[in-house]
Amino acid sequence: MRVEGLGATRYRLRRDHPYTGDADLDLAFSTFDALVIPPADGREGAAAVTLLNGITKPLAHSIPAALELARGGAGAILIDTPLGGVRRPGGGGNPGAAVAEIARRGVALDVPLVARMFDGVAADLAAAFALGADAHGIGARGRRALFGASFGCLLSSFAFGRDGLGDRLIGAIGHPGLPGMARGLVDTFAQFSGIPAAVVTGGLRLGPLAETAARRMGGEPAVGALRFARLLSRLGRGGRALDGLDPLGFASGESRPVAFLAGERDPVATPEAIRDAASAYPRSTVEVLPALGHGWYPGARPADAPTFGEACGAFALRQVRDWT
Repeated sequence: MRVEGLGATRYRLRRDHPYTGDADLDLAFSTFDALVIPPADGREGAAAVTLLNGITKPLAHSIPAALELARGGAGAILIDTPLGGVRRPGGGGNPGAAVAEIARRGVALDVPLVARMFDGVAADLAAAFALGADAHGIGARGRRALFGASFGCLLSSFAFGRDGLGDRLIGAIGHPGLPGMARGLVDTFAQFSGIPAAVVTGGLRLGPLAETAARRMGGEPAVGALRFARLLSRLGRGGRALDGLDPLGFASGESRPVAFLAGERDPVATPEAIRDAASAYPRSTVEVLPALGHGWYPGARPADAPTFGEACGAFALRQVRDWT
């Protein structure tokens, strides 16, 4: 296939992992799309960058960034994020409905579930690098970078820190601090879920009463979104339950370089929060893009500014320029 004139190969992968203990749900989470875009100039042995987007977002959101990398001489490997693309019960549709289905089947939305998600995605990213090397000849050892946006930054940071995957870590509108990222997402959850802020705030305390209100407003998808907000709130409190799960726990003594792109007006991962998380790494850099929020908000993007995807791709390419 071709993507905006560049050659690409799309795969449907299945990597079995015990996410929930329910056979149908585990099959849904273990099956995902991957897209490989080799360098536009066809060079052999090029660097490889994996791209992982925010929670619930399909790999298509990473295509603009991937094209910037490919045109700059690096290979790109994109995969679906859990609850994004085909990687959720039903293979698509509303992510809130997927969360509601998980709960309906008796699976607890808790920290152990998140840990299994992190484990599974870390293994998937390793498999993505293997796919790029074996099938496309990209990503020789010593020239592999992980890129993640928003929650994808957190997931990529986990694989980078705990498993030693990749040679560089690159993030945008996100950072490696699990409690901080979770708190940021809860604080702005109403904006992205479509549920009134009062229902989200109340739902963190009132339980069934708030779920009844959410159900009246948006059916089961709204209830699922509210339950996901509760899980984020639990992660945001931190504590020993997150031992071995928070990527910042692996940052001490890290010798590989990390780089993060922050949005000046981002309420989820503020520039201050990103700088604070980045400071845990001995070799870290942070750039701030003026006027950017958690992506470009309507009317905020200057006329001469790149799209968010293009900005991410250009930023990632600068971090691997010495490889291209």
